[in-house]
Amino acid sequence: MVAEMKAEQIGRAARTDMQLTVPVRPVLRRGVRLRRAGDSVVLDGADRGQAFSGAFAREGLVPLAEACDGTRDHAALANELGLDESAVYKCLALLWTAGVIEEAVTGEEPRVEPELAVFLSRLGNSTGANPSWADAAARLARRPVRLEGDPSLVAAARRALRGVCRMVTDPAGPAEAPDELTVFFETASSAPLLAAAGERCERDGRPLLRVRADGGTVVVGPYVDPSITPCLDCGRHGEAEPSGEPPEHLHDLVAGLASHHVTALVARATSTHLPIDSSVIDLATLATTYLPAVTRPGCPKCSWTRGPVAPDAPAGAVYEASVAIPPRAFLAPKDHQAHYYATNLRLQSQFKDWPSRAHTPLPVPDLSVLAGTERHDPSRGGVPLTLPALALVLKIAFGIKDDETTPERVKRWTAAAGNIGCTTAYVVLRDERVTRPGVYAYAEGSHTLVAVSDTVPPGDSPCDIVVTGDLKKVMTKYGTFGFRLVFLDSGCGLASAREVARHLGLRFAPTSDWDDDALARVLGSSPADEPVVAVAALGGTA
Repeated sequence: MVAEMKAEQIGRAARTDMQLTVPVRPVLRRGVRLRRAGDSVVLDGADRGQAFSGAFAREGLVPLAEACDGTRDHAALANELGLDESAVYKCLALLWTAGVIEEAVTGEEPRVEPELAVFLSRLGNSTGANPSWADAAARLARRPVRLEGDPSLVAAARRALRGVCRMVTDPAGPAEAPDELTVFFETASSAPLLAAAGERCERDGRPLLRVRADGGTVVVGPYVDPSITPCLDCGRHGEAEPSGEPPEHLHDLVAGLASHHVTALVARATSTHLPIDSSVIDLATLATTYLPAVTRPGCPKCSWTRGPVAPDAPAGAVYEASVAIPPRAFLAPKDHQAHYYATNLRLQSQFKDWPSRAHTPLPVPDLSVLAGTERHDPSRGGVPLTLPALALVLKIAFGIKDDETTPERVKRWTAAAGNIGCTTAYVVLRDERVTRPGVYAYAEGSHTLVAVSDTVPPGDSPCDIVVTGDLKKVMTKYGTFGFRLVFLDSGCGLASAREVARHLGLRFAPTSDWDDDALARVLGSSPADEPVVAVAALGGTA
């Protein structure tokens, strides 16, 4: 899938979004180049292919990149090229997000091999955590890495990391720094030594990366830090028994895989699945499976609960761990740029419409009834549900602000993850005084009720609100993390609906249990694509 980003959009965002930065004295990253290719300008050498289109890209982008030599700030670049400074800023923001430029090195450059400097600079765009390659090199020089475990793999890793970072190979020696990283290579023969290494790191509060290799696989992880991750026992719980020693001809491959992730952890210049997941790599096919580290309830080292240790972590905990945001120290600022891809921005204005079904216009919400600070006094009894009241509840909880919404940005009344709107509200109406009984969908874009079914499921309230998650829409941007977001959005929607209902004097009662299959049949939805995530009763007596 092509990810499109516009200079105008990312330049405007960089002015206000603190997670986006633009180099003050930009310099072209080492190992990359821009070149004309037909009507486009192509970026070679970066971590992913990029193409720039448009009139300015064809005529001005290459000269701008060539002028980025680290000696000029934005004003000087604008003066040099005869451009407006604001236009230069927008273009630099786009070039930074694409991995073309970085901040110029201040002071003396680190003394490292040219190949390492190019590696850190060219692929440093993978996280955007370092202003320049020199910052990544400084991280490597500052933080020691202790190699322990299988002697052959330790020797191979020492060769791979020579000249890259500070290495300690004496397992019995004291830590050289509080943040020293221990890498333990576990094989069938070195496995008995792992427990002692883990206890030593736990006692000293230092992180440990376990790398396990056998006859058929290599497992990179878990990464164990007592302050942010589950313990070593929970992190490797449920692993298959090792199948012999790793073949000698694969020692360099195992060490190379480990060295890549060690460099990524320390320098933050390349991508890694750590510290959240472990990766299980098949040494014959290189097929990779990612497994999250999950605390087992009752674990005496990393669980808050007390009692016997659970044999396995609950499925919900495994899912939460698999989609967890990395700890602050390991956040990848570049991941935040996904919010500004054109395809993701367009999601916010993509509304379900049900064009072949009958639409019933809802009354224009009277927002003035919410302006006062006085709420309905419950002691006076409940207020009957009316169509205007239902329209107001739906508008505030799930609708958009028509007067403030533009083609570029949708404004909603209630918080929504990524401003996407990944929930759909259905209305089950039983009271004919409100409108014709039936099951309706709320079309947020047109503020209408869409007829879904004339079959009304049994219930005691005049109206039920059923909230479903639009997984196809939200997972376009967020992947499996989107499943979690639909629950967060539904919670926000119900909270807003409750506040409006209480203000109006309407009964509002969330439902704690429901029949998913029965509701799916009534709504004509698929639980796999559109699961029911919340149900609440609206109106009636308490």
